[in-house]
Amino acid sequence: MKYLVVLTKQFPFQWREQYVAHELQSLTAQFDKVFIYPHDHYRKNDTLSFDVPMGVEVIDLNQQFVPVSRLKVIVPFLNAFVGELYCSKRKWYQIKSWRRFYSIYATQWALGEMLMDWQRRMGFERSEVLHYSYWMSASALCLSILKQRKAIRGFISRAHSVDLYHEDWGLLRDEHSVPPFRCFKERNTSVIFPISEHGHSHLKNRGLHEHKLKTAYLGVEDFGLGPLPGDAVFTIVTCSGIDDNKRVHLLGEALSRLNRPVRWIHFGDGPLREQAMKSVTAPNVSFECRGQTSNADIRTFYTEVGVHCFVNLSIVEGLPVSIMEAISHGIPVIATAVYGVPEVVIDGYNGLLLPAKFSNEQLDSALLGLMDSHQPTNELRDNARALFLQRFNAQSNYETFAAEIAALTL
Repeated sequence: MKYLVVLTKQFPFQWREQYVAHELQSLTAQFDKVFIYPHDHYRKNDTLSFDVPMGVEVIDLNQQFVPVSRLKVIVPFLNAFVGELYCSKRKWYQIKSWRRFYSIYATQWALGEMLMDWQRRMGFERSEVLHYSYWMSASALCLSILKQRKAIRGFISRAHSVDLYHEDWGLLRDEHSVPPFRCFKERNTSVIFPISEHGHSHLKNRGLHEHKLKTAYLGVEDFGLGPLPGDAVFTIVTCSGIDDNKRVHLLGEALSRLNRPVRWIHFGDGPLREQAMKSVTAPNVSFECRGQTSNADIRTFYTEVGVHCFVNLSIVEGLPVSIMEAISHGIPVIATAVYGVPEVVIDGYNGLLLPAKFSNEQLDSALLGLMDSHQPTNELRDNARALFLQRFNAQSNYETFAAEIAALTL
């Protein structure tokens, strides 16, 4: 028998990790049973935000959380802490924050014990179970502790953005938001699957051996090309949170400067919503901020409404699923050339890339380039669709990934 235990953050109880749902069908085809452990979920009486397919069972262990004895954990914690201190870029921060590091380590030790207790109750042998951390964050630390204790033979993990770049992630200003124990996790993970070639190179440059790394793109479902926008008013879509990183307001300011007839629709919400709303000052710009919207509704929108351009002006991004969705419908993209973004937006092929610190003139020029060039836009549309089919088709990507991990011998 082959069983897979997938450690998520909140999925399937929260809407944020919708990409996990795309993998499940492929995983169930390769394993006798798939278990989802929402590792950071402690709420009671939550209803599922996502349906899970046949062959998938959700195990919600954290409502029974029991703290671990300090005597039991202190020596292994000190070993991990000192090892981490040796390779850390933030040695002084780590020393003065040792209580935080201990608290996180002890919590993950306790969660690991609960997981192993559940596994024993199920009667599973170690050789029958593959553990898969969807993020290279707290759940990977939990499994790393179990690996150190020889409770499991090994585990695999994806690595996305903050959980991949850790303190190298350019936006992090609060040290407490940096996932701890990076080196400890990297040493103990059997195979790391970064979601971009950029992430692969980053980990390789950190000294990880090639045999431990395998790029595995995420993917999105294929709903086909969206309708041709034709001569309708130029329509732009953005889809993200509204915060300091996403810089949604810069698009509103640019469109107001151009003062062309434009329909701009934003899906998502955040603390800077009012700033985004006020950024549009030109009468020719229509701005619809639709707030939090289900993924199903967004995809339906793309199949029904002709969109000329998708825009993402983030300071940092891993490899955005929102852009994968846009190009799957043949929508050209304007985006910043940060981290893995150039793998989903190839400048001049399916969109236009801007530097992270772009000027007003650069953004205005990119927007005008798409507004004034209908034939190149049609070529970008065809190329966007082709790139999706080549790199980001969920069915082919997840079938390949599922077969690879099922064949692993840890």
